Amino acid sequence: MATTCLNCDTQVADKFCPHCGQKATVDRLTWHHLLEETVHFFTHIEKGFLRTTKELITKPGAVHKNFLDGKRKTYHKPVSFLLIWVAVFLLVSALTKRFGSFDKETSSSFLNIGLELEAMIHKYQALIEMLILPFTALNGWLLLGYPKISYLEFLITGFYRFGVFYIFFSVLSILALIFGFNPESEISLYSFAVFFMGWSIYVFYDFFKLYNVKYLVLRIIAVMLTGIVIYSFLRTMFGKLFLTWGF
Repeated sequence: MATTCLNCDTQVADKFCPHCGQKATVDRLTWHHLLEETVHFFTHIEKGFLRTTKELITKPGAVHKNFLDGKRKTYHKPVSFLLIWVAVFLLVSALTKRFGSFDKETSSSFLNIGLELEAMIHKYQALIEMLILPFTALNGWLLLGYPKISYLEFLITGFYRFGVFYIFFSVLSILALIFGFNPESEISLYSFAVFFMGWSIYVFYDFFKLYNVKYLVLRIIAVMLTGIVIYSFLRTMFGKLFLTWGF
């Protein structure tokens, strides 16, 4: 007997709606349903998400190239990949601040821009860095990606690189929680910055060597140096804007 889909009001004669795909029969929400959904999330996310995470760390160039070449089903989508790792970082960071045994006083400013401004930037770190990403991607595309790939393609792969940034930052926070050091101290931030820049150089080389880009090493160095300047300027600018707007 045909029923009406509760999601889109389409007549359904089978187990699933032919229009939206929802089950024909939908039960009331229960604790069992919540547990089932949680298990489903973790058992189905691993296929693409964990593989993408692993391969972005071990062979990032191949992931970038394969995704742009159309092997999309194999990997987790870039934007949601980034957002998941941002959420993980925010959770781990909150737990580290709550249960960490290190000195929780505000550390001195990483770029000597003032404690109030630095506190504002730190508070909205994820948002500010997402706002910066299109600009650093444009810089990288002009100096390294053009004309081999489009700006949009460079930006999309940037979501992957940015996601790995938050993977490493999450690991830093976990290590801080375990070993009792301050992840926001200057030595921690400088060490992390050097490590991530080294990893970024490796990613660019591993990716663009597949396109036979001329003067690759020199162009990567140019991207890194100009990127640091752009990042520092925009980071401060957005922080000041947020202060002005009373965030």
